[in-house]
Amino acid sequence: MITPFDQDIDALRASEALFRLLAEQAGDVISRHRLTGEIDYVSPAIERVLGWKAQDLIGRVSWELLDPQDATRVRAALDGMLAGAAEQSIEYRARAKDGRLVWVEAHLRLVRDEAGSPQEIVAVTRDIDARVRLEEEARETQRRALLAEQIADVAFWRVDLRTNAVSLSPKFLDIYGLPRDARLSLAEILRHFAPEDRARVRAEIAGHLRAGTPSRNRIDRIVRPDGEIRHLLGSFEFDLDAQGAPAVMFGTLIDVSDLVRAREALAQTESRFRDLSTATRDIVIEVDRKGRIIFISAAVEKVLGYGETELIGQKAAHLTHPDDLPGLVRGFGALIADPTGVPPILEARARHADGRWVWLQGRPVADMTAGRLHGVLRDITDWKQVQDDLAAEHARAEAALEARSAFLANMSHELRTPLTAVIGFAALVEGLEDLPDKARDYVQRISTAGKALLSVINDVLELSKLESGQVEPHLAPCAFTPLVEDTIKMFALGAVEKGLELRLRMIDPPPRVLTIDPDRVRQVLINLIGNAIRYTDVGSVTVEVAWRGDFEELFVAVRDTGVGIDATHQEQLFKRFSQVEASRSRSRGGTGLGLVISKGLVDAMGGRIGVSSRPGEGSSFWFAIPATVPTRDPEAADTETVFEPVRAGGRILLADDNALNREMTRAILGVFDAEIVEARDGREAVAAARREVFELILMDIRMPGMDGVDATRAIRAEPGPNQNVPILAFSADMDFQASDLFDGMVRKPVTAAKLIEAVAGAARDAEPAQTKTPLAERGASS
Repeated sequence: MITPFDQDIDALRASEALFRLLAEQAGDVISRHRLTGEIDYVSPAIERVLGWKAQDLIGRVSWELLDPQDATRVRAALDGMLAGAAEQSIEYRARAKDGRLVWVEAHLRLVRDEAGSPQEIVAVTRDIDARVRLEEEARETQRRALLAEQIADVAFWRVDLRTNAVSLSPKFLDIYGLPRDARLSLAEILRHFAPEDRARVRAEIAGHLRAGTPSRNRIDRIVRPDGEIRHLLGSFEFDLDAQGAPAVMFGTLIDVSDLVRAREALAQTESRFRDLSTATRDIVIEVDRKGRIIFISAAVEKVLGYGETELIGQKAAHLTHPDDLPGLVRGFGALIADPTGVPPILEARARHADGRWVWLQGRPVADMTAGRLHGVLRDITDWKQVQDDLAAEHARAEAALEARSAFLANMSHELRTPLTAVIGFAALVEGLEDLPDKARDYVQRISTAGKALLSVINDVLELSKLESGQVEPHLAPCAFTPLVEDTIKMFALGAVEKGLELRLRMIDPPPRVLTIDPDRVRQVLINLIGNAIRYTDVGSVTVEVAWRGDFEELFVAVRDTGVGIDATHQEQLFKRFSQVEASRSRSRGGTGLGLVISKGLVDAMGGRIGVSSRPGEGSSFWFAIPATVPTRDPEAADTETVFEPVRAGGRILLADDNALNREMTRAILGVFDAEIVEARDGREAVAAARREVFELILMDIRMPGMDGVDATRAIRAEPGPNQNVPILAFSADMDFQASDLFDGMVRKPVTAAKLIEAVAGAARDAEPAQTKTPLAERGASS
């Protein structure tokens, strides 16, 4: 027996079968989803839309099939349905089995149970990917059209002649000065044309409309609402209906107002240019690719004497000086090779109508498209003459500078030579044991005054050389620590007399040997230490040395506890002709040139010099110079037996043109108990060296007739008894640097200690076959 319950079950089964039949035959995807997102059912149409088989998706969470950016929107829509909305439609991107994202539209319906509680979501999903893609393409096409309109500055318009509907692009409204939302009829558009042009424009458009013929590149004027007149370049044409009558009129517009104004300005400029080219003395010229003149301004008559049309068609090369043609060819070649670069400035002589040559200067410009060169030529004949005059004046200045250098060298020699005698004889007298105290005091004053005068002479001559740029560094390997120690010893007595502590502090000791200019470094040290002692009354003077090996730089600072210097005056200390250092020197003595000279010497050595100071707290003058470590330590080389002048009874040749110097030198060398042979010039020295054997030669550099360098060269060049004998240079010239010809050097004015030390240490390598003889059996201790 069939019960009502069984009937209900059958009805449900029939209903479900019908539902499945409808779902499986439907073109849209039908699916059922739990509230947690799991898929309970999906129709077979899912395979056509997304490529998934229905059974592959049962039990999967819906969110996994959505694009992450759209999943949030879909879940928000579901939350809205749970909050009260029974149905909702939403578009989103679903992920196909092959990984593609497909646009779909889903209509969602919330199913509730008999109690009204949410039970499941039923969705009907449709593939809208093609529609969305077409819409995107349409939007992109529109965007590109607008972009093209903006880039090309072209406006579009269209009039349907059957309905009088008008379509205007945004650029059209911008050109007319109208808001983007303006709506215009054809009559209203025509009313914007300039009043004086309006009737003509209406008649012309009517003629094209009757004939159905297009209009190309017409220029019309419109008046914008703000009163501004704009020039428009436009074209239009027609679409015809089936009967051949115009149905649609459409066209383009370009605002050419700037171009029209530019043309008007160009016409005015050309007019002014012609007026200017007629009035100026500069020649405007243009030549074709064959070098023929195709235009030349009227100024050619003023400059070269030719008529304005006389040179047209002639080759410019025929007017050019032959010697200048190669330079022009090179210049034009470079211009043509790189027409976008900076044009060269060319100079050449052009033949005047009367036959003389006129210097012209110009900067050609290449027009590669037209195959032409053009430029402006200026008459520089007078300027060239000025340049020649300046060159001659410069040559005279160079000659004067050479004469000045020669004069300074002579002055140096002539001043130092008598000082040598003054200081040397004073030292000899001062060394006498039975000298009365009063006489000794007088002699000391003479010696002090002589040294002071020598310092002034040195400063003046050094400053003069610095100003003329004649100071060049002479780099040589030098044991720096002994150099700075010896320099400090020179000031030890002065420091003791003032009660000052004079000390040396090695912050970072330098290598034993450095390649520097020892004479210039010593001179800077003397200036800085001397100034420090001069301006310090109480306390100390400290010389600090630091070797900056990473930078190959030698740093030296001289710090004192003296009076100090105001900050406003510090920048002026190293400047030439500054009154700061001069006024300081007047109060404490000195020439006031020491710091200026020191800066010049440090600059010449490629270094830096400076000062830091506070009034009442002392000063720190410092300098830093490049210093390298020689690849081979000259003092570490193997040493050979050397001459040790001069043994008792030895013979010395003394060549000097000054009798006082010879007498003083003889007196000083008396400690060696050697025989002194004198020569009054280079020739006598060479003759003596040929006749007699000497163990040492002292050679003055500046002598009349044959100087010391030529004499030494002659002695070295000729095989003879003294070819390899040590020769010491004897010079008052501060610029003289001893070459390989000499075995050492003694600078004038010389002291007894310096001369004895130089003579005792002289050495020269002899030929391998020659035996070197020890000479200083008594030495300086005699």
